[in-house]
Amino acid sequence: MIKTGLFNKDHLAVLKKAVDVYARRHQVTARNISNVETSGFRAQHVKFEELLSSEQMRLKGYQTHRNHLPVGGQDLGSVRDEILDMDSDYDNGVNNVDIDNEMTNLATNDLSYRMATRLLSMRYSMLRGAIKGQIR
Repeated sequence: MIKTGLFNKDHLAVLKKAVDVYARRHQVTARNISNVETSGFRAQHVKFEELLSSEQMRLKGYQTHRNHLPVGGQDLGSVRDEILDMDSDYDNGVNNVDIDNEMTNLATNDLSYRMATRLLSMRYSMLRGAIKGQIR
């Protein structure tokens, strides 16, 4: 089986996971912004990148037979993002939502989402072209 280049599915899995996480992060940030004047509301954030960079994800063994026990970390599909309360001393007089920070997070996340969806679209276009036999 070909595992490199155009037919490597790992890139697709990473891009799909990124799009899912960016969409979830957008929802959480939008909720924070909409509750900026809600008394007692606690801002939240999505924790994901830290889980990817953990040792558990980096060290993964290769199974040469389906009956072998898995060694090391998890695959990307089993990693889930976590929504956590923001640990912040910021106080806007009503709650801990920093509207400037949230708007910056929203813009940054939007750019990341657009980049991931564009890369995913390009990847599928390449596959479609290969199936049709198109040459660029």
